[in-house]
Amino acid sequence: MKYSVLLATLQNLNILDYIPKQADFCKILGLSRATVSARAQRDTEFTEEEIQKLEEYWAVSIPRDIASEVELDYYPDVFGSCGSGAFVLSETKERISVPRKSFLTRVMPNITNFKKYSVINAVGDSMQPVIYENDKLIVEHFEGGQIKDNKIYVFCYDNEIFVKRLVKNITQIVIKSDNTLYDPIKIDSKDSNFVVIGEIVGMLRDLS
Repeated sequence: MKYSVLLATLQNLNILDYIPKQADFCKILGLSRATVSARAQRDTEFTEEEIQKLEEYWAVSIPRDIASEVELDYYPDVFGSCGSGAFVLSETKERISVPRKSFLTRVMPNITNFKKYSVINAVGDSMQPVIYENDKLIVEHFEGGQIKDNKIYVFCYDNEIFVKRLVKNITQIVIKSDNTLYDPIKIDSKDSNFVVIGEIVGMLRDLS
């Protein structure tokens, strides 16, 4: 089982009430910090013996059949603009396999029936160098709650779809681009034309 999959398993199944840190693996498995850090960066495998040691230490049962990929809905004709805005072209969707390591966070967010995820396309250059045109963006659908400052969201404004960083203050939402050629924009936080669709939690990029 790979490092990222093990962490995701522990988090997704609520086996522990916290995400294990590298120091935990050092202590339990008797490994050096450098060794564990290298494993995390390379996403290498835990042996069966190591997994059994973790189970014994935490008194848990860790499933072995967690797949390295997850299937998500992909909307090939839906574009999130990283520029001046783009209309939603259609609702056509297909299922694609997404590697867990394509998620932006080191530990893959919960893929459960309680959360909805989909994949859309990016257009424009305003979020470079983080997001490039034609990147496929993994969206965790927004279910209310608070906007997390400086995270990247896909949202609708005046019937157009945008992908930007958001910062919320008392009365305004600041819309920020990573590309310094684009200035921040401020809108009223109660503007009914502004609707958050979801947070960008992962990315697929064709390197060919």
